Amino acid sequence: MKNNLNKLFLTFLLFAGVVLTTLGQVTTSSISGKVLDEKKESLTGATVVAKHIPTGTVYGTTVLSDGRYNISGMRIGGPYEIEVSFIGYGAQKTNNLFLTVGEEATMNYTLTEKTTQIGDVVAVASRNQSFSSNRTGAQEVFTTEKIEKLPTINRSLSDYTKLTPMSSGGNFGGTSYRYNNVTVDGASFNNSFGLSSSLGASGTEPISLEAIDQIQVMIAPYDVRNGAFTGAGINSVTKGGTNSWTGSAYYYFKSPSLEGLKQKTLTLDKAKYTYNQKGFSVGGPIIKNKLFLFINGEMDRKESPISWQPSPAKGQQGAGQSIVDVNTLQTFSDYLVNKFNYNPGSYTTSSVPTKADRLTTRLDWNINSKNSLSIKYFYLKSFNTNMPSGSGATGGSRSPSADRIPFSSSYYRGNSNFNIIMADLNTTINDKISNTLKIGYSALRDFRDMDGGFFPQVDILNGTGWNYSTGSSTGYVKGSLISTTLGTEENSYNNKLNTDIWQIQDNFTINAGKHRITLGTQSDYRKFLNGYARSFAGVWEFNSFDAFYKEVDTYRAWLAGPKTPGTFESLTSKYVKAYSLQPEFPYAKVDVLSLGLYGQDKWNIFPNLNLTLGLRIDMPVFLTDLLPNDKLAAETFQGGVKIDVSKYPKTAPLWSPRLGFNWDVYGNRTLQVRGGTGVFAGTPPYVWLSNQAGNNGLLFAQLSKSSGPLKDIGFDGNPNYGPAAGTAPKADIAFVDPNFKYPQLWKTNFAVDKKFGNGWVATVEILYNKEMNSIYHTNVALPDGNSADAFKMSGADNRVVYTKTSTSAIAYSAVMMKNTSKGHSIYTTLQLQKDFDGTLKGLSVNGSYTFGQSKSVTDGSSSVAKSAWQYRPAINPNAEELGYSAGSFPNRLLLSATYSKSFFNMATSSVGIVFQRYSPFRYSYTYNGDLNGDGINLNDLVFIPATVDQITLVKDGTADPRTPAVIWSQLNNFIKQDPYLSQHRGEYSERNGAVDPFVNKVDMNFSQDFYVKTSKGQRNTIRVSFDMVNLGNFINKDWGVEKTTVLGYQQYQFLKMVSKPTATTQPTFTMPYVPAGTAGSGSTQTVLSQTFQDYVSISSRWQLQIGIKYIFK
Repeated sequence: MKNNLNKLFLTFLLFAGVVLTTLGQVTTSSISGKVLDEKKESLTGATVVAKHIPTGTVYGTTVLSDGRYNISGMRIGGPYEIEVSFIGYGAQKTNNLFLTVGEEATMNYTLTEKTTQIGDVVAVASRNQSFSSNRTGAQEVFTTEKIEKLPTINRSLSDYTKLTPMSSGGNFGGTSYRYNNVTVDGASFNNSFGLSSSLGASGTEPISLEAIDQIQVMIAPYDVRNGAFTGAGINSVTKGGTNSWTGSAYYYFKSPSLEGLKQKTLTLDKAKYTYNQKGFSVGGPIIKNKLFLFINGEMDRKESPISWQPSPAKGQQGAGQSIVDVNTLQTFSDYLVNKFNYNPGSYTTSSVPTKADRLTTRLDWNINSKNSLSIKYFYLKSFNTNMPSGSGATGGSRSPSADRIPFSSSYYRGNSNFNIIMADLNTTINDKISNTLKIGYSALRDFRDMDGGFFPQVDILNGTGWNYSTGSSTGYVKGSLISTTLGTEENSYNNKLNTDIWQIQDNFTINAGKHRITLGTQSDYRKFLNGYARSFAGVWEFNSFDAFYKEVDTYRAWLAGPKTPGTFESLTSKYVKAYSLQPEFPYAKVDVLSLGLYGQDKWNIFPNLNLTLGLRIDMPVFLTDLLPNDKLAAETFQGGVKIDVSKYPKTAPLWSPRLGFNWDVYGNRTLQVRGGTGVFAGTPPYVWLSNQAGNNGLLFAQLSKSSGPLKDIGFDGNPNYGPAAGTAPKADIAFVDPNFKYPQLWKTNFAVDKKFGNGWVATVEILYNKEMNSIYHTNVALPDGNSADAFKMSGADNRVVYTKTSTSAIAYSAVMMKNTSKGHSIYTTLQLQKDFDGTLKGLSVNGSYTFGQSKSVTDGSSSVAKSAWQYRPAINPNAEELGYSAGSFPNRLLLSATYSKSFFNMATSSVGIVFQRYSPFRYSYTYNGDLNGDGINLNDLVFIPATVDQITLVKDGTADPRTPAVIWSQLNNFIKQDPYLSQHRGEYSERNGAVDPFVNKVDMNFSQDFYVKTSKGQRNTIRVSFDMVNLGNFINKDWGVEKTTVLGYQQYQFLKMVSKPTATTQPTFTMPYVPAGTAGSGSTQTVLSQTFQDYVSISSRWQLQIGIKYIFK
């Protein structure tokens, strides 16, 4: 069947001329309007010519019978010169017009007969981007001027998108960042698989800021050409070459000397790292007015030093040196080389590097007056280096310290590379018909690698001797910490993700009088291959170096002998080895064809009233062949659910009708009323779909030593060892509801823009979102809450408690991804902005205040189905309980200002300031313990007692001197001081119900340009820039300091469960002592008395980035 579908798809490509993208957004601009005479009659046949001055590109059309004209597919930016002419009438010109991405500028003209006019009329464009005939919903646009003047410490797109009033971090309008659509020139720059929030290795950016011309953030655009998101469409457009050769070379750097060390009463040690970014850009004409080139190349380099090194010999440990010595490590390394021909790498690793190399290339070709072609190529090669994970480690860590020195083979590099190519063809067929075609291909390659290749992970503890199950060796002392680690980090074997995306968008536009009709497609084919198998290379632990040597020698001797079964006993203290149940390593594969079709009519009902009506249909088609699990299919789960992991959801069209309006009330762009309502369809993180392919119970099994001796298996250095045949074990199952649909959200928006005074613009904007097909996870292996395997607690807290965690014989859990229609958000923004003229020319100010809330069933905080289910704080883990979204924020104040001033025609000073007042995060109050018996700790929302009889308190162990009455007094005092708990006594706490205290932050950019002009008019500029975040902390160490929770982060556990509830008894709790080192703890035992403490982090202190840049143009 798959082959037939592939053939069908190829036929679709070849003959439909529609080659593949769900993610291409509008990347051009347009102008439209009417051309009339003095009697307000149409001048049919008048000529409208728009010239892009930097490139000489000319766009033209003639006026239709009703006086209307439209020019689409225009390059963003400017300046443009518009000339309107007609025989017998004086021409009119508009100069200095600049266009933003996605904008349709309305330019109306009234021509006068030459007999009554002397000469042509020339006007200079003066417009505010808030007033546009095609603007309906909430959006922000950041032009090159804003990008250069506003502060950016990371030189990333997110430094600007976060300045959107309705944003909170990467979330927009309360919707999770997972449902955003990030594009550059229409190419997908999402990490659509969902393993991270963006493309590129951790700590790097996917594209250079130097290559970006404009950034557009669309939260509610009712134009159906924009799709594949329910959060926000983040649409960036790159720079292009012009008729003049321009370019730049730049260097930015940060260092520990450019960071604050003081935070209120604390003075922190200086960090150690080096960071720099260097690059160049060049653009210009290959053929003047015809063919243009732009290239940007950039490199990031960061080195984070490792403080600890091995001591030169035993007993000679100096400052910054570990107790583990060089001689011991070298002997161990030589042994591994001699016995296994394996080099474990260096034990003197001095730093962990992060690198990124980026290239952006753009070629623009004005083929003729009717056709223009633009080709873009994006390249990224990046990685970050990570110390060995401490997951499952004895003592909790494998990183360098005074107690341990790992070999470099246990470090791993997280690589993220891509090659992306996009092509846009804009065609004007005639004065009424035009077409825009985008096609592209993306090859994304993410993988882990390490020094030395694949080898079992080995932990050597700091013990002496070795431990037999029947006794101890002479001088045996059990190890408590790891001395060294080598081999493949347990999560890194074949850990990779290959993503291939073929994409298309085609828009066919017909201008028919008052109606502009668009027919189009936005489709893509995505192919994912994901590999992950924890402990596949094997994880071994030995009590000492001697224990390892003894293991290898005795196992080899046993293998050389008669190999009598049951006579060899491994000396390992821990052993885990996953192996494949399939003939080859089982990668999870997902192939999805997403077809999108749409039609739209933009109806100019009156000259000052536009109505946009559109319908979009998106349809995912799954092309993956999956393995069946017959044993699983034979079982029946909660609610009568049957599971077939061999089938993805059936194909179901997603209907998205939209209506938008824009009313220029007085026809003079002083009062604008706009808004709309409609459905937006997005895509889920594809990793949630691949969970079904990777967690079907048929791929992996595991060997382990948890207790008792490990017989007839010893260390042989083979990372691929596994039994000749294996049986599918009991497993965690993930599957998708057969009736599952992609996410859909109904957005409704209403706004009023008012221009008043001398150029001030005030805006009131309201956005309401209602979930239609949101996503949540439920574990159908849990017993039914009304069955004999569950009971309800009695008392004020009457939640369901499970007496077993699974009703299945072959599934520990069976997590189903399904839809829910619960969830909504509402946000209101009040905004005021102005671009000054006169003596304050060069000053721009923008202020906004946004308030509201967002509620959802889940945040989907993990890439693994079971984790997405178990990490959701809830009362009933399977119920569709509404709570606050992680991206919900109560209110946010955002102020920004930019100013430029030139001096003596040889220097320009620019400053940009951003002030934010916001709450950094939300969190939940959960119990420390598994109250409801679902097998998961820390996810049970607390019941907040109003009186002492609503909770049973006991001592925290026999040594606890407190009485229940004393514990209640302590608990009661804690609840009273907490702003959330004190207002919700006698209630269940809500998911993400509590809010971190507000923080005030000021960020600033200052740049100084020095320039000289050559005799040919070219200007050479040296720019020195300073970007500082948290300027307030630089001025006063008490300012700009964030707060955080004393216990936990997303889950706050101030109540510890001591005994579980039964059908006849209540659970018991205690308020535990504060861990040593926590705020409020001292030399004596204390209990928690405050919810928050100062957040000791660089985000609470100032940071500075310095840049130097040479520009010629």
